[in-house]
Amino acid sequence: MKKRRYVDLYGYTSDEFDRLLERDINKKLRTGGKSRWKLDMGTVFAAYEDETRKLPRRRLHEIRIAS
Repeated sequence: MKKRRYVDLYGYTSDEFDRLLERDINKKLRTGGKSRWKLDMGTVFAAYEDETRKLPRRRLHEIRIAS
């Protein structure tokens, strides 16, 4: 649901949305200090929710810079 909304509202392509989301979630999980084997679902979902909130702001920032 969020993916479709962000693609429509902010002009992300589906591949671009997936790539940005995956890259930033992985970066956040790596900097958390836990090994991959010790990650729980709560940590992963919290990273996902945090990054999906940041994607619209990133796009608006990119649009302002390009203008």
